[in-house]
Amino acid sequence: MQRYNSADFWDNVIQKPIADIAHQYEQWACTQNQNLVERDSLSNMRKQVTRYISDGLRKITGKRDIAMNYLNYDVGIVQAYDVQLVNWPEKVKFGNPSTIGTVSEIRALRDVLKAGTCTWKKLTRRELDAHSAEKTRKKRSDAGVLRKRKMPANAPSTETRNASAQKKLKGPMLRMRTVPKSVAFLPDNVDDDTEEEEEEEEE
Repeated sequence: MQRYNSADFWDNVIQKPIADIAHQYEQWACTQNQNLVERDSLSNMRKQVTRYISDGLRKITGKRDIAMNYLNYDVGIVQAYDVQLVNWPEKVKFGNPSTIGTVSEIRALRDVLKAGTCTWKKLTRRELDAHSAEKTRKKRSDAGVLRKRKMPANAPSTETRNASAQKKLKGPMLRMRTVPKSVAFLPDNVDDDTEEEEEEEEE
């Protein structure tokens, strides 16, 4: 009699590993005892967004142990696996959900992920080349742009720095003005030599 492994049912029919199903069920069960406010809290929605993104990435790549790389997204995810997370909300800065600080932004992202509007897409070679070219163009457009240095909060203002510089200059200038002019003098023997010359001429 042939025996079947029940885990194969989840992989072949459901097309999801049983561990992922158990994880999703656990998260769903935990939210059932929460009210609407708790369910839509900032921390809870961050977890939901992280789960949607991670689950979608594992599904499209077929790699169960893959992890999302937000810091090196273009190289570590897009170019490495030819996939891209499309339709990210324009008003929400792309990055790790843990860095999204407002409830309205994380809710907007959670809603489009839940609806399937923001989803992972497999890129063709042409789309991948276009994506790389767009990133290169943006990088070159920022090259050579001078950015104003940010001064510390407790740094003195420009007027204060200018006044301090003028005070430092006044010190040496005042000392230069008060130094007496050198008096020209002649050696004592100059007058004697002159008198001797005059006497010789009279003779």
